[in-house]
Amino acid sequence: MKRKVQISFQTMTFVEGQEPDSFSFQTEGDLYVKGNASYLRFKEAHAHQQDVFSTMKWDGKELMLIRQGTIIMRQSFVAKQETLGRYVTPEASWETRAKTDTLLVQLPKAAKQKGKIYIRYQFFLQGQATGEHEIRLSIERKDE
Repeated sequence: MKRKVQISFQTMTFVEGQEPDSFSFQTEGDLYVKGNASYLRFKEAHAHQQDVFSTMKWDGKELMLIRQGTIIMRQSFVAKQETLGRYVTPEASWETRAKTDTLLVQLPKAAKQKGKIYIRYQFFLQGQATGEHEIRLSIERKDE
């Protein structure tokens, strides 16, 4: 059964010698369970007006981020581990790698309850470091 949720999304990138880069938005999404995993699905809000839909799949150990739209990305995160992924644009496809320092997932179980997802990781695109990244989601179930 899908539950409607309100999501506050923030991402920050830290590159040595530069000011941190941040991006945030508010959106609505769906939270549901399928098999042994929980799924959070939402539409990203980007200034360039191109639709990108994100799905986060949580199985209790691994968080899989799947982005679909103009950008296609598939990256898993496991605390204290290095994981491989893929980033695809209309022009090219690249291998990605994430070294996850911190992964915290607390999904809201009841109506009006709040949850959060926090990921801090080092990201590599085609073997090149892109900096340290942080993703923060605040999730609130809207149902009664």
